[in-house]
Amino acid sequence: MKKSNKNKVYEAYDELIDWFDVHRNKELHMEQFYLYQIKKHFPHGGSVLDIGCGTGEPIAKFFIQAGYDITGVDASTKMIERCKQNFPNAHWIIEDMRTMKFLVQFDIVIAWHSFFHLPQADQRSALSLFSSLVKPKGLLLFTSGPEAGEVWGENGDYDLYHASLDAKEYTTILNKNHLQVLVHKVSDPNCGGATVWLAQKS
Repeated sequence: MKKSNKNKVYEAYDELIDWFDVHRNKELHMEQFYLYQIKKHFPHGGSVLDIGCGTGEPIAKFFIQAGYDITGVDASTKMIERCKQNFPNAHWIIEDMRTMKFLVQFDIVIAWHSFFHLPQADQRSALSLFSSLVKPKGLLLFTSGPEAGEVWGENGDYDLYHASLDAKEYTTILNKNHLQVLVHKVSDPNCGGATVWLAQKS
């Protein structure tokens, strides 16, 4: 079993691409409840930034089929190549979520099962960056662990690094960036035990 570089987990995903593509659900399952909450806020479409988009399935696929304008970002070259094969008309970018730069904001920013691969120090700055990319009245959806700490989780041939801050610190960062928490579901059993956050910008 190989251990991922905790500062560059995306490198492991380049090697795990085929395993990931087979084992990742292509249709909505764990994400469904939260994506439909987003759709209620933006029933007529909008702009979506999918951070750590993987192969584009199922999250980007859901929004593309519903007529939303999708931009997907992933530091894994192989993942973005697969996105371009799957959905050639969407906008896909190879970029580290810690250093990505955009001149526009988005109605919806999502970091589903991706943000928690960052070390704790990087999460603090990245969450502020994500928040800055949300339009007023827009939504931010992300997943974390249930409490502060670091763990390794088996995926294919790799132990992948995961980290989390505590709930109070996440909430403080969001509030400082003018986002209010709408949903905070700790260890959601329908989401593989991940903690889910949905926040709205004022």
